[in-house]
Amino acid sequence: MRYQASAMAAAAAAAGLTMVGCSSGGGAAGPPASVAKASARPTVPLGEPHTVAAVRSDADDYLSLYSAGQYAITYQMLSAPARQAISEQAWVAVHKGCPGAGRAYRITRVVVTGRTAVVTAALPGAGKPGSQTETLVYANGQWGFAPRDLSLYQHASVAADVAAVHAQGHCAA
Repeated sequence: MRYQASAMAAAAAAAGLTMVGCSSGGGAAGPPASVAKASARPTVPLGEPHTVAAVRSDADDYLSLYSAGQYAITYQMLSAPARQAISEQAWVAVHKGCPGAGRAYRITRVVVTGRTAVVTAALPGAGKPGSQTETLVYANGQWGFAPRDLSLYQHASVAADVAAVHAQGHCAA
């Protein structure tokens, strides 16, 4: 939940700043005590261990956010090389055009080998049950998703990216 926590902390900080700026007190009292307390604690761990539990937690967060259609947040959960190869605009547009939102994912297996992890998730339910395998890499103190085929996001336009993903059968029916 580290990505959701950092997004909520940023929203809370912004709300606190707005409250301070709009208060009619006129004094130099500073932010409310609740905002000062909340910002005094770090919300994101400085590093994560190379454990199955850490990978499972990050994978569960990613799949939950993806299922909820929160593609911009899942983009932030990609590995640094993936974010360098794929623009956020392309990532979000491709996944909106080929949605996986609303699908239930259940992690069935996690294998960690050094700085690489492979997560298998079952896709139960109506339609076409199956499974999906995701690779994560550990760098700079966090696990990041490494999409298998970066070329799907690198066509002449976002529309062409979406068409390529559909053509390869990656979209849910």
